[in-house]
Amino acid sequence: MQIYVVKEGDNVDRIASSMGIPVDVLLYDNQIGYPYRLAVGQALFIRGGRDGQRTPLYVSGYAYPYIQNDVLESTLPWLTAIYIFSYGFTLDGELIPPSKNEEWMIAAALRQGVRPVLTLTPLGSDGHFNNNLVTALVQSRDMQEKLLWELGSVMNRMGYGGLDIDFEYVQAIDREAFAGFVDFAAQVMNLFGYPVSVALAPKTSRDQPGLLYEGMDYRLLGEAANRVMLMTYEWGYTYEPTSLW
Repeated sequence: MQIYVVKEGDNVDRIASSMGIPVDVLLYDNQIGYPYRLAVGQALFIRGGRDGQRTPLYVSGYAYPYIQNDVLESTLPWLTAIYIFSYGFTLDGELIPPSKNEEWMIAAALRQGVRPVLTLTPLGSDGHFNNNLVTALVQSRDMQEKLLWELGSVMNRMGYGGLDIDFEYVQAIDREAFAGFVDFAAQVMNLFGYPVSVALAPKTSRDQPGLLYEGMDYRLLGEAANRVMLMTYEWGYTYEPTSLW
């Protein structure tokens, strides 16, 4: 396995030829669609022989329980962990499971030596992130204790190997309290061998304005969690203006 970083003047034909792989393999492995645009600095996965040992690179991704089985099975060999999306919670601190049972995904991940991670989100009944749920949780230690107890029970029973906290649109007033919740969650989960990660909106400055950013304190969250993930896909993806590319 190799990572190729796109340079000025590169195109898919030239890269595939230089790396000794078919163009269709390069396109498939990196999900590059027509008209095959590349960006300078873009990292491309180059398929290669495997010796059965895991690379030190930590590779993960989010997946819903309704992912197609063949897509999951073909992707798992390249992952360190798979973040299953997602569990929500109520204002009473009770867990809301995914709309479709995820046990088959956990079993598939474990068969291939991949860590299944439970993703916790404050999704409301409308399917959107609800910062009122965030405020209620981070301001109440009782609610946190109840939720973490339920999370631990589910993770132990179903075979999860970690917890990912994906809270978006955290309000500025909850900045420190949110980091405090992540810290508390990590302290509790680490006692039972579960690492805790947190997803961070991709800020370009400490005090960047905007609801997506103001509640994210990189320093505090970095100190609290075992691992952080910068959601740089927010800067460019399928539904973004093409001018970003």
